[in-house]
Amino acid sequence: MSNTDISTKNLDFWNELCGSQLAEFLGITDASVDSLKKFDDWYFDFYPYLFYHIPFDDLKGKDVLEVGLGYGTVSQKLAESGVHYQGLDIAAGPVEMANHRLRQSNLAGSATQGSILEPPFNPESFDVIVAIGCLHHTGDMQLAIQRCWELLRSGGKLIFMVYYAYSYRRFHMTSEGTWEYMRRELFGYRGVVGDSAEEERSAYDINSKGESAPHTDWISRRSLKCLCKKFRKFNARLENIDQDFPYFKKNPNFKENRREKLLLTLWPRICGLDVYATTIK
Repeated sequence: MSNTDISTKNLDFWNELCGSQLAEFLGITDASVDSLKKFDDWYFDFYPYLFYHIPFDDLKGKDVLEVGLGYGTVSQKLAESGVHYQGLDIAAGPVEMANHRLRQSNLAGSATQGSILEPPFNPESFDVIVAIGCLHHTGDMQLAIQRCWELLRSGGKLIFMVYYAYSYRRFHMTSEGTWEYMRRELFGYRGVVGDSAEEERSAYDINSKGESAPHTDWISRRSLKCLCKKFRKFNARLENIDQDFPYFKKNPNFKENRREKLLLTLWPRICGLDVYATTIK
């Protein structure tokens, strides 16, 4: 698909808030303060390392753009931290949720519908850009990173998460394709994993209809560093693990490999699902 086709499909797919199925599981039926707090508490408990990568307490007074808004959990936390907040999402649903959160909690800032590939902002408008789990869905990760570089002021930070090409899940689900990507990298290729099957994408993102995300990229730290070569500093760390193969046990009494315990091991640093990167312009 072309970038235009991917953007069109993304507009429809991501209009359903990322996290909607979690909200249903938690019994959340509205967007009240109490309901959203219940969702947010679960979210930050599930992804505790977000506080390591996003320095909320140090962002007060800075111009911050968040790309990819989902259920608005990070959006609200950023706004509560005293930043000059601006959100951007390709779909209307997440934009509406972010703006609802801001109004409901009397927080400054706003969210706008649009694509990071064609951002509706002037160059050098932001001190920090936060993009958790969205640049790999745009269809052009390199261009998305370039646009972020353009939007940042000198010394500005891009903090983002993308899916890791050499995770344990990738080796299990598509070992042949993963080994082929490794071979290509050994011979000098620097870029994302190419086209993927719906089964691969659905292991990461799926909507209430059982449909997978229209497009997903995976990348190694080596290739990601290359894509970020215009930034003067680059740092990346692997995070996240789940109880799927080989860590899953069908025995409900099996406690040793529960996710919260797995997060404390070295496995996420070796073959985790996600790459969290921080770059400085």
